[in-house]
Amino acid sequence: MIGFMFACIAGIAIQDDSLQAKSDASNLWTRKTTGEHVISIELVSRKYVAEGKPELWLVGVAHIADASFYNDVSELLDEMDIVLYESVRPTGSRAPSGITDQEKVDSTRLSMEFVADVAQQIAEQNREIPTQLRELFIEVQLKDARLASFVEDASVDAWGRPYSLQINNEENSISFWSFGSDGVAGGEGSASDLIVTRVIVFNDEDEQTLEESSIQEGMADVLGLEFQLDALSYENPNWFCSDLTIGEVEQKLEERGGNPDILKSITGEAFTAKIASGMMKLIPMLDMLTGGGVQETARLLLIEILTMPDTDTLLEGIEPELAEVIIVDRNTEVLKDIAATIEIVEEVSSIGILYGAGHMVDFERRLGTTFGYVPVEEKWFVAMSANPEESFLDAADMRRMQFMLRYQMHKANQE
Repeated sequence: MIGFMFACIAGIAIQDDSLQAKSDASNLWTRKTTGEHVISIELVSRKYVAEGKPELWLVGVAHIADASFYNDVSELLDEMDIVLYESVRPTGSRAPSGITDQEKVDSTRLSMEFVADVAQQIAEQNREIPTQLRELFIEVQLKDARLASFVEDASVDAWGRPYSLQINNEENSISFWSFGSDGVAGGEGSASDLIVTRVIVFNDEDEQTLEESSIQEGMADVLGLEFQLDALSYENPNWFCSDLTIGEVEQKLEERGGNPDILKSITGEAFTAKIASGMMKLIPMLDMLTGGGVQETARLLLIEILTMPDTDTLLEGIEPELAEVIIVDRNTEVLKDIAATIEIVEEVSSIGILYGAGHMVDFERRLGTTFGYVPVEEKWFVAMSANPEESFLDAADMRRMQFMLRYQMHKANQE
């Protein structure tokens, strides 16, 4: 559960003094609102303009939220010419590239490993081996639109040629081939063939791996919410992933003197994943036994945690370098893509940046200093709501819970 909460915090509320975050209203990206029979958490989207440049929207998004929130976000993004979205890419999922022959060979092999891994997973899940790249693209698209775009990017070698695919029915294997720099079989050096093979194992029972996305998707389900990856249209042709790969995140964390093992705590691995899995099973069961109320109570708890003062310091307290990588280094990748879009892409009048709200303070500051962008408009969208009267908490319980959470936050910051 802790890992899941850190993922939510990174997506909604993390801010850091080293990123020059401010607490005044102009830098407020989330807020809790209270109305009749409802408590909500809201996220803001802001429009920026700069002379001679496309208008730009910073669109704050949460990993899990009400369906209406994603509808509001989608309507706004439908007006954008280009959308750059957040998604830490798997290692090898970029299109292969390089300057030297060796860089091109290494980059191609890394991408082939990624494509082969995805093909193996798809084949084992479907109990059928894809016989063509196009068939693989379609099968991945049915499961994850973002992943399908990564596979397409990575399925052309550094010399601009798509991989060849070969099936060995006797060995139950699938192989991907790149014919190197010369594009023909055989050769030496950079012209040598590159081959990556995966053996497909069809188990009697499907093995389920609990990853970050499955944890968040499961929590969305039990809380009556939608999961970001299911609710937004990542298959849109004008949507582009603008983020680091997992390998690049690990490398940058090491460069900053951090421990890459800390990433396990925010990706749902090991013990934290088991706790979250248990929570997913427990909430609907309790809801049935009590005739409702558990789900609303869980929503209230989540809203309180995500809007507490100093929630932004949780990641820093565990690993100071992690916030810099998660925010600064990943934002830098987006700023590079914005610069390239402004310089290279013609007839672009609007750009949307779809990222967790915790990235926005740093984005806003650097958009101003780098490109001269200034805010001119904002729209607030309700991300999640709960009715306290339908929960197990009365007014006194709510006050005690708020005190307990803030006390625990205070204690955590003292350690």
